[in-house]
Amino acid sequence: MKIAVYGAGSMGTIMGALLAKAGYDVTLIDINKEHVDALNENGAKIIGYLDFVQPVKAALPDEVTDTFDYVIYQTKPTQNETSLPNVARILKPDGVVIVGQNGMPEEAVAEVIGADRVVGCIIGWGATWMEPGVSKLTSPPDLMDYHLAEIHNEETDRLREIVEIMSAAGQAHIIPDLQGGRFSKLIVNCSFSTTGAVVNGTFGDVIDNPKGIRCAAHIYNETMSIANAANFQLVPPLEGFDFNALTFKSNEEMEELIPVFQFMVSGHRDILTQILFDIAAGRYPEIDTTYNGVITRLGLKHGVPTPVNDQVAAVIHKMAVGELVPDSSNIDLIILPDLS
Repeated sequence: MKIAVYGAGSMGTIMGALLAKAGYDVTLIDINKEHVDALNENGAKIIGYLDFVQPVKAALPDEVTDTFDYVIYQTKPTQNETSLPNVARILKPDGVVIVGQNGMPEEAVAEVIGADRVVGCIIGWGATWMEPGVSKLTSPPDLMDYHLAEIHNEETDRLREIVEIMSAAGQAHIIPDLQGGRFSKLIVNCSFSTTGAVVNGTFGDVIDNPKGIRCAAHIYNETMSIANAANFQLVPPLEGFDFNALTFKSNEEMEELIPVFQFMVSGHRDILTQILFDIAAGRYPEIDTTYNGVITRLGLKHGVPTPVNDQVAAVIHKMAVGELVPDSSNIDLIILPDLS
């Protein structure tokens, strides 16, 4: 069996290193030549909640001549146009793409690869790319979850095999509804990743910031209203987490839930959102394709107001074009609704 990790950034490097450590024949593919060279010369160095160096095979996309049974697809959705033709080229005729992107990405991948060769993978942990060859795990290993499903939610032999493979890089589970699982992750990302960008910090900075955590709570509440209006069957990205139990209709109810929100993500407090890395690198962040812009569009479609989602998206847009600099004071620009 041959496995490729296509898009060996922070998460992809850690996945590839753990799969290689478990004995799988895995190739890490990335467009960053300096990173690829470092991986081949020095191995994948994993720091943070794990500390090891693993010899790995790495290559630039154009260098790959092998074909693969499974391709774990980790690029940004904005790179689909250039990446997916390469994925199609290196995938065996009966091979499968395991889509680990954020947002609701399977449809775009299936348009190129074919729906019968796509499996969704919702990733429940965080990582930071430090330098060529080095990635930092920012979630504890016992929180490295993967929730997997076929596009049409069948439980298949190949899905069970993928669960076995991904279990070498964390805890993998089959979920009954892919779109519900995707939206579940989207709720958490929009609430905490985007608010993290607004406060210019980690998840921990969000939950420690009195206005930041309340901003995240309102984003969550608005997004849950869309989930209910659209009849999404939510699948917990964290075991035992009840989404509906954290909705509220008044300021008093919200205040009672603030400690729960804080506890919910306390194990991931070191995660730093990709939005900030994109802005620092001069790339336009995926706020419209992967984060709160998706919620704004769904709110309009289902007639659900999303004032806090709209505001944080607007702040990110201004940060992206240099009208605002990343700073914790940007949270003061958000006007939170009064639910009294």
